[in-house]
Amino acid sequence: MRGWWQAAADLVLGACCPLCGGPGLRPCRPCAATIAPEPLVQHVGDLPVAVAGLHEGPRRDALLTWKVGGAATLDEVMAHHLAAAVLTLIGDGSSVTLVPVPSTRRSRRERGRDLVSDLATATARRLAVVGVDARVRPVLRLVRQPRDQHALGREERAHNLAGSMRCAAFPTGPVVVVDDVLTTGSTLAEAVRALSAEGAMEILGAATLVAAVEGCPPVASPPTHGLRSKQAERFRALAVEQGVGHGNRGHRTQQ
Repeated sequence: MRGWWQAAADLVLGACCPLCGGPGLRPCRPCAATIAPEPLVQHVGDLPVAVAGLHEGPRRDALLTWKVGGAATLDEVMAHHLAAAVLTLIGDGSSVTLVPVPSTRRSRRERGRDLVSDLATATARRLAVVGVDARVRPVLRLVRQPRDQHALGREERAHNLAGSMRCAAFPTGPVVVVDDVLTTGSTLAEAVRALSAEGAMEILGAATLVAAVEGCPPVASPPTHGLRSKQAERFRALAVEQGVGHGNRGHRTQQ
């Protein structure tokens, strides 16, 4: 049963699920069930990249709400998804060093924080719960500020990022590079190049929340008008369709 303080927060602060708009201080269980992690491994050249799912449907809506809409209450959901991707890479390994790709000044200004670094930190906490000694080492630095990549093609992205990173320190142990979205793989390839230039290290691969799907619009910035209301209607419709809506708490949720 919801506590009185949660109900008060709903009334006074307008707290709600960032996906469907229902009352609560965090994403509701029905919405979280619609975007359960579905890890798969893709490749950028020889680099294995584990992703928690494809950038389409409700998963894309959730990512947009978090990344573009600024819904920080989705941090733990996103960390859960990235942790699932990391576990796919490390297998039975008991330790891992997460190296987030560096954010541009423009990104930090628009988001109000270093989104990928914060995601890596939250993911390390999630991994610790399942017995993985996960450390975050933000050792990558930008030596120049690359152009915004949203409108760039594969070759343009590769050229834009080539030589843009350096490694400021040597991370120890098995390394997984982390980012939020896998589009062409140019960012991850540059991150691995910069790490490898520092010396021989065990790079297991990379992990991201989603992988772009051909034909699906990219994650854009700044936020579009009416984004949240459109997302909310979509999640409400999914909840009703799958029998996990707010009015069906007794039904079995889809896992």
